[in-house]
Amino acid sequence: MKRLFAALAAFALPATIAAWLALIPLGGDFAPFDPLGQRVLEMQGRSAAVFALLMAGIGFAVLAALAVKAGPRAPATARPAQDHRSRARHSSSQDTASPAPGGEPSAPALEEPELAFPAAGPATEEEPPEAPSAPAAPPPLPPPATPIALIRKPRERYRDWFMDQSWLGGLPRLGDRPWPRDAAGTPLPFAAQISLAELAAARADTPLPTTGSLAFFLGEGAVVPVPEGVHDFSAPPDGLPPAYEEGRSPFPVRASRLTRWFFPFWPVTPAALDLPDPADEDAFVQQLRRYAPLRDHPFYAAGVGAPLETLWWHSVIHLADRLQDARDESPALLARRRDEMARQHAELARLRIDSAAVPYALEDAQEIAEQLDADFALLQEQCAALPAMVDALDQFVAGRDPMTQLTPDELTIVGDILAEVHERYGAAVQDRVPGTLAQLATISLRAMMVGPAEMLAALPDPILRRINREYRLPPVHQHRMLDIDGGDTLLLQLGYDDLVEWCWPENGVWRFRIDPVSLAAQDWSAARVTFEELP
Repeated sequence: MKRLFAALAAFALPATIAAWLALIPLGGDFAPFDPLGQRVLEMQGRSAAVFALLMAGIGFAVLAALAVKAGPRAPATARPAQDHRSRARHSSSQDTASPAPGGEPSAPALEEPELAFPAAGPATEEEPPEAPSAPAAPPPLPPPATPIALIRKPRERYRDWFMDQSWLGGLPRLGDRPWPRDAAGTPLPFAAQISLAELAAARADTPLPTTGSLAFFLGEGAVVPVPEGVHDFSAPPDGLPPAYEEGRSPFPVRASRLTRWFFPFWPVTPAALDLPDPADEDAFVQQLRRYAPLRDHPFYAAGVGAPLETLWWHSVIHLADRLQDARDESPALLARRRDEMARQHAELARLRIDSAAVPYALEDAQEIAEQLDADFALLQEQCAALPAMVDALDQFVAGRDPMTQLTPDELTIVGDILAEVHERYGAAVQDRVPGTLAQLATISLRAMMVGPAEMLAALPDPILRRINREYRLPPVHQHRMLDIDGGDTLLLQLGYDDLVEWCWPENGVWRFRIDPVSLAAQDWSAARVTFEELP
């Protein structure tokens, strides 16, 4: 209606002028305007002027109608349309109303209003067939939101951190869930258990459940969902392979005096990092500074060039255990060297009868064989003398309290013993024995940091504060969760971390991934575990 009024108003003025030009001279009250009209008619002619004005009025009317927006429509009534079939059903229901008690017909029941949905059943001429349904969309990808960093908590003397809800290493709390095994039936090494409630508190849009926890296992890998509740630590199953050897690489092939069957326990805090681009590693690292200082070096008892001032008997006992392992391993070491010598001498014999051998090959093979013979002779000598050294050191550490510090004189004696071990038994002990007192002290400090309260009590306050201040993060790749990785969700990444004895290659990470469909279905058995070395 507004458009009609606007069109009429726009047409009215040109139409009025056209009528005036068609009728002049008007005379009377309009006589003053007649000369102006006569002048227009002399220039254009009466018919052309009137026609031009009428066309202009029509044009103005169209423009005015287009320029005015239609007003809001009146809301439709909630009464749905009824076709002849619905009316017929309504009449039939009234005609066949059952009589009420006493013989009077009952009032017809009020009908529900019919909805305008297609009726079920085959389509008729009056109802077009339904359009084919669109294929089901795949589950949406988790939002590429804030990743989570897992930051090791500071160790405190008077807090029982074994009651924390998220942790690395130690033992899992699986409740009634079985400990996962690989295809050969060997139990998998446990790595971490993360509370889903703590994760949800750190990141509200978590794609994971918000109750219970997830336990992560290495090797062939497994992700085990643990329901909410209070659970005791699970007992390590029979056949669990060693997790690490104290102060050495993880997953040793054989057990020794320093073998440990599960990694040190260390609670963590899930921390959300607010990143515009979750793939921005520089921004990720910079935001970590809000929680803990970064470090670019392994954990070490003394700074570069700093003298070692404190050593515990724990370190000397560790040295004695290392020497005992070297003594016990010496027969196998001699056998391997003997086999190596035999292969080299067989190659030398072949070259002596091979007329087509590369020039100087025989001479080089002869030199290698002679060097292997000399090395083997030295190794035999050292292995024969090593038991006496082991016995002397065992007597030296007998009855010592591991958490007692050495006196300055005792520290000097241990320094001399360590130097003699490497000078006189270097071939027999190889890399089994730390090279410096500071390396021995590092092993002890780490054991005190992750040990029970009585071991932690032996750690001086300045050293405890320094470790809590400087070493809560790994030195290279961080422990993190919930990144988007090639369309999959990175459930967990575990980097090199020497404070929990995760001493795999420094650029190496364990990664747990899951695809969107399995994540939406919470099918944790579909998680994939890989070990990767990153740049």
